[in-house]
Amino acid sequence: MSIESNWCGCTKCHAGYGWKDENFDFTDMANVDCLVCHDTTGRYSKKKNKCGYPDKGIDLAQIAGSVGPPGRGNCGACHWYGGGGDNFKHGDLSSEFLNPSRSFDVHMGGEDFSCQECHATDQHRIAGSSTTSAVSEGSVSCLDCHDESPHDDASPLLKQLNGHCQSIACQTCHIPTFARKKFTLTSRDFSKGAKENKILEQSENKIVVQGKLGITVKEKALRPTYAWYNGKHHRYLKGDTIKTSGVTALNSPVGSIKDPLARITPYKLVKSRQPMDSENRILIVPHLTGKDGFMATGDWKLAAEKGMKAAKLPFSGKVDFVETVMYWRLNHGVVPKEESLSCLDCHSPSGVMDFKALGYKQDPAGGGARFEK
Repeated sequence: MSIESNWCGCTKCHAGYGWKDENFDFTDMANVDCLVCHDTTGRYSKKKNKCGYPDKGIDLAQIAGSVGPPGRGNCGACHWYGGGGDNFKHGDLSSEFLNPSRSFDVHMGGEDFSCQECHATDQHRIAGSSTTSAVSEGSVSCLDCHDESPHDDASPLLKQLNGHCQSIACQTCHIPTFARKKFTLTSRDFSKGAKENKILEQSENKIVVQGKLGITVKEKALRPTYAWYNGKHHRYLKGDTIKTSGVTALNSPVGSIKDPLARITPYKLVKSRQPMDSENRILIVPHLTGKDGFMATGDWKLAAEKGMKAAKLPFSGKVDFVETVMYWRLNHGVVPKEESLSCLDCHSPSGVMDFKALGYKQDPAGGGARFEK
C-alpha cells in the first residue's frame, strides 16, 4: 500500500496543496499547508480525495487571522485518524488524547503536555522516529527527560527495577495495555472483499467486518506483543522480492537477547493478507482511490496495473495474496506508576512475557541472567 497513484486520497494528511501526482513541487512554498498545523479555531478541514485542498465554504481569511502554536488537536487531525479511523493505525494514538485523564496518559493528562513537548521542532523539522519509514528529523526517547536509572535507589524493589532498565524499555512496564478505549486495526484480509459492508462478528472488545477492502478485524483493551529492539528496524522496500509462503515481516525490529543495545519493547502487530505479483514475487502497489481505483471497481488486476505503473515497478498481470505482518511500536498512553506492570505481571506462569520466545531458557527471575557477569 502506497501513496503512489493514490495521491489525492493520501494527501489529505500528507500535507500540501495540489499534491495530485509525482510532479508535486516540494520547493514551492505556496504549496505548503500552514493552516493544518496552525489553525486555532478548530474549523479548518480538508476533504478526502481532494489532493490536499481545504473544504469549500470555510472562512480561510478568518482562520488565517487566528493562527497560533499547534495544539494536540492539530497533530491529532492526521495522526489519530490515519489509515481509516480513530486509533485505527497506531493503536496508541486516538482522539482520547485531546483531553485525556491522568490515568490514560500521565504526560498529556497529568502534566498537560503538548505533542511538541517531546516532539521538539527545529525549523519545522519535527523529531520522532517512525516504525514504518525512516526519518531524518531526530528521534525521541524517554531518556530525553528521564535518567537511565529513574527509580529511587533507596527502595530495594525500585533499585531492582533500575537493573531491569538494562533489558527493558520504559514503555514495556508503563504501557501495559493499548487501545484501551478505541478499537484499533489488528488484521485485514484483502483477498475477501465484498461490495457491501457486513458485520461478521461483534463483541465488547472485537469487531470483524467484511467490506470492499476485505475482512477487517478491530480490537481494543489489548496486551502488547514484546520484541527486542535496538533502535533500528528491518524494512520491506518497494520492489523487494518476497517468499511466496510463510509470513513477510514489513518492518520487524532489530535486536536480540545477545544485543547489549536492545531492550524488550511493546508493539502492536497488524497481520494482513495482501496482494502480490506472484510471478515477480513482489508486493503490489495498488491503485485504490478515485473512479478507476479498487474501491470503485473491485478489480485487483486493474488496480495493480495502474498502481505498479505509477510506482515504476514491473507487473506480470498475475495477482495472488501473501501473509504479512507489520509492527507498530507503542509510545503513548503512559499510565501512572501505580497502574504499570508489577513483578507478578511478568514473573508468573500466567505472566505477559513469553521469556522463551525472547531467548531466555526460563523465567530470568528463577536464574539465567541475560549476560555473563
